[in-house]
Amino acid sequence: MSRLRVAFVVQGEGRGHMTQALALAPLLRDAGHEVDSVLVGQSPFRSVPDYFVKGIKAPVETFPAPTQVPGRMRQGVSVLKTLGDATRRMPQFISSGFQIHNATRSVDVVVNFMDLICGLSRIILRSRVPAVAVAHNYLFLHPELTHHQTGPNFGTFVMGYTKGTAGRSMAKVALSFDALANYDRDGLVVMPPLLRPGLRDMQPSDNGYLLAYALNPGYGYRLAEWQSRHPEVTVHFYVDGGSAAFDPNTDASFHVHALNDQNFIRHLAGCRAYIGSAGFESICEAFHFGKPILAVPTEGQHEQILNAWDAERVGAAQAGTYADLDSFWDNLPRPSEQAVETFRRWVEKAPPRIVEVIERAARQGEG
Repeated sequence: MSRLRVAFVVQGEGRGHMTQALALAPLLRDAGHEVDSVLVGQSPFRSVPDYFVKGIKAPVETFPAPTQVPGRMRQGVSVLKTLGDATRRMPQFISSGFQIHNATRSVDVVVNFMDLICGLSRIILRSRVPAVAVAHNYLFLHPELTHHQTGPNFGTFVMGYTKGTAGRSMAKVALSFDALANYDRDGLVVMPPLLRPGLRDMQPSDNGYLLAYALNPGYGYRLAEWQSRHPEVTVHFYVDGGSAAFDPNTDASFHVHALNDQNFIRHLAGCRAYIGSAGFESICEAFHFGKPILAVPTEGQHEQILNAWDAERVGAAQAGTYADLDSFWDNLPRPSEQAVETFRRWVEKAPPRIVEVIERAARQGEG
């Protein structure tokens, strides 16, 4: 196929969507295509990490985007503050829609990593550029999960939000822990996770420490309190801003790190167990290494509740809260070798499949 010019639009809330973009960019380049531009939604409460700006190897511009405003003690999400912030900044979001439309109008295809403004702007401004939407969240539109007796109960708002992010997309790429049938009626394509380059070349080990990640820094105090009761356990804690955002004044066995993709992966490969926000990408990475995982949804984030449920469904993680950390550490739920190997083989199928979906969308757009 002829060389495609591809634009990425990336939701900046959390870090998993950025990691997926970092994983996809070299796959497209290896197939002879060009990542022409990258637009990232930015909020007052999150930064765009340096590792993403450098690693994506394409021009990056940001735009004001909706955010989930941290609640009391900077832990969960405040629904009222989130709605208030969205109302106050609505004129900025309208401008963002035009910014995305203008920045992507001359490319061959847009890959939207679950950004709502991108999806809505494509509907309202009737973009003619073909698009592919990529996220784990689209998996919860799959009938095998929505009709499962113990599956997630997708509320009307969450369902609408998820569909809105995929506005006028030719395919919804549903990243999944396991293989499910495609759902052609809704353009749903089930795809293996997009894991960052170099992961498969790293050998996991057990160096005895607990690795932790939290979307909001307030959760660090729960970890610090737990570690103070277990001084024999070293904890490495990653959070946006590092010690500038969270400085618990703990002993030398509690280490706070700013977000850094390579350092995080090295710590993940060497940890005894991992506890983190129930983001899809970090659970996949820890599962790839065969680590015991405690998936703790950020309070107020319904999508992370679904992620934790899905991870338990396939045996990748234990869903819980920080109150479960004692029992988790005392009896680590290590995934079976067979489950890990099956997952790794599934992940290896991603590169040609995702590139083919994007190329097919571009061809359909030409027609």
